[in-house]
Amino acid sequence: MQPKVLAIGVLGAIACVQIGLAAYSDPSVLTIENVKGTPVSRHKVEQLRTDYENVEIKTRTPWTKEGELIVFRGPRILDVLARHDLDAHSSVQFIAYDNFTSEITLDEIRTFEPIFAIDRACTNADRQIGRCSKDQVFTALAPEEQGPIFLAWPYEELPTAYVPARNSIWVWFVVAVRPVQ
Repeated sequence: MQPKVLAIGVLGAIACVQIGLAAYSDPSVLTIENVKGTPVSRHKVEQLRTDYENVEIKTRTPWTKEGELIVFRGPRILDVLARHDLDAHSSVQFIAYDNFTSEITLDEIRTFEPIFAIDRACTNADRQIGRCSKDQVFTALAPEEQGPIFLAWPYEELPTAYVPARNSIWVWFVVAVRPVQ
């Protein structure tokens, strides 16, 4: 009798975990949630390109070499938050595909103007291997580049105390944004 109860309990737990993860089943979709975690809007990467002004940030990351700059492109996080009335909250959570969660204040977002990076500038190496055509300027972020959606910040403008203490603001594989009450 006990093994049967144990098996039912384990199957129930597995079902709950799968239901919880189902909300973020596609890493190329950004889900906007309310404070209760209920989805109120979803944006595919292509919609982030077309529905918002995309800006560029030329920066390094905490993981690139000193002086190694990458040009990222995507919508300003504040623009996406404002469109969904999330800019009135004091902070928001950014949730990654693996459920990593980083809470970032709106003061930080307003001060440093990070973006949802969805593209990066093509390099000569990209052209040599055929990832970018001769005249192509940007290419979509690949999973090995923390894409398809990555929080990019202007590294040189961040306070020195932020590295490495606040490396958690550089969220990879962002799939959801949720305001904090």
